[in-house]
Amino acid sequence: MKVFFMSLFLLAISCGTPKKNIKKNEDTKKEVSTTEIEVKEVNNQLIGVLNNPKSIDDVKALVKNSGLKWKSMLMDEGNSKIAVIEIPDGKYDFWIERLNNSGEFKTVTRNSSSLAKELINREKNTLVSLRKTQCFGDCPTYELYIDKEGNVTYVGKQFVIEKGIKDFKLSENEFKTLQNKLNAKEFTSFKDTYDNPRLMDLQSTYITYAGKQVKIRLWNDTVPDELINLHEYLEGLLLEKKFFE
Repeated sequence: MKVFFMSLFLLAISCGTPKKNIKKNEDTKKEVSTTEIEVKEVNNQLIGVLNNPKSIDDVKALVKNSGLKWKSMLMDEGNSKIAVIEIPDGKYDFWIERLNNSGEFKTVTRNSSSLAKELINREKNTLVSLRKTQCFGDCPTYELYIDKEGNVTYVGKQFVIEKGIKDFKLSENEFKTLQNKLNAKEFTSFKDTYDNPRLMDLQSTYITYAGKQVKIRLWNDTVPDELINLHEYLEGLLLEKKFFE
């Protein structure tokens, strides 16, 4: 009788063990499968933050005419538009440079969940931003972002002393001065563009605040003093850091 019960006991153990292994293997396969799907979703994809949200139709046409695919929008809120673009297999560097040089994007980079989250958070938390584009000469090209807590992110690109990303924080007085300049005049009252399209070789300056983006190519008496003062203050913050001359 003891032998009989012992046999049953051993049989139960032998039958139960494979089931646990099978479940574990199934879970492992499920984890591997999920990981593969996540990797596949970002393969051959770029994230592009649009310069001018009002030119989205032109940007879509540019993407399509380049033989690329406009896949989806990661963010579509007011002046913040972030798109996902599909590219040919392995052509990352070529298309990142090509699209960055098109003048239609603030930033173009490879797609990843962490970077997408970072770009979305930056767009949502930015109080004011300043961006300088290329010109035919040696104009300093950079981006400046200041968030609602006074944290500053500078991105140096071309013809600057400091290239890459630099972070610093405004003092309490600096932040208060900035807020006063931002509120000196209703920002939405400014025109969208101060420009003379007949003039070539002019650098573009983009200032974005309160859901509005202003583009300035021609600094003349048509540009309101409040906008000039704001621009000089933002630029002065970087000159003090000797990021460019």
